[in-house]
Amino acid sequence: MRLARTVSACLVAIGIGLAAVPDSARAQERVVLDFEGVPGKDGVPAPWQFDRWSPLLRLGDSVADARVVERDGRRVLQLHSDDSGFIVGMRQEIDISSTPIARWRWMAEALPVGGHFAQRETNDQVLQLLFGFEGGMVVGYIWDTVGPRGASGDGMTWREDTRVIVVRDQSDGLGRWYEERRDLSADFEMLFGQTAPTLVGVAVQSNSQHTRSSGSGYLGPIVLEASSGDR
Repeated sequence: MRLARTVSACLVAIGIGLAAVPDSARAQERVVLDFEGVPGKDGVPAPWQFDRWSPLLRLGDSVADARVVERDGRRVLQLHSDDSGFIVGMRQEIDISSTPIARWRWMAEALPVGGHFAQRETNDQVLQLLFGFEGGMVVGYIWDTVGPRGASGDGMTWREDTRVIVVRDQSDGLGRWYEERRDLSADFEMLFGQTAPTLVGVAVQSNSQHTRSSGSGYLGPIVLEASSGDR
C-alpha cells in the first residue's frame, strides 16, 4: 500500500483515521511494536512505512530521513528532519481495553528552534508518537521545544480530531534516553471525553519545516501492556 503525500492522507493510509476496523482487531495481553527485520529501500522494516510529506520533493538542502540503527546495544529508529516533515507508520488493529498502558523510550539530540504545537507557524517537533483510533481520532505524545511539559490540546490546526500531550520539552536534557509510561486509554478519555475505541494505527513523526530549522532523535520499541493492577 503506497502512503499518500499529505499528512491527513498519510495518517489514513497507515490506519490512523479509518472509519471502521476489520474483524482482525483483537485483545492481546502484550503487544511489542519494534524495528526488527530487514530495512527496505526507505530505511524502515515492514510493516513500517516511510512517507515524506514536506516538501513533497527533495528540494535544496531539506532532509527527511528515518533509518534503523544500533544504539546502546538496541535496534532503534533514528529520525532527522531539516526544513522538512515525514512520518513512519504502520497499521495495527488492537483492542486496548486489555493493554491500555503504552511504554517507550526516546532521545532527542536537536530540537526545532522555537517549535511549539500551539500555533501552526511553529508546530514542529523532533519526535511525535501518534496512536490512531477507529473513527479518525488520534492521540499524540510529543517532544515539543517550547512545551511546557503536561500541556495538551489540538495537535494539528487542520485536524481537530488530533489531540496531543507534551511529554518532553527543551527543559529535558539532550543526548539521554527517557523511559515513558502513559495510560493510553485514560489519556484518550481525558482528551476526547469518551471511552477509547479500537486502536487502528501507530506512527512516529518528525518535522521542522515551519520553523525552517532541524531536529534529530531516536525512538525505541513501543510496548502496549496491561496495567499493573490487571496482571
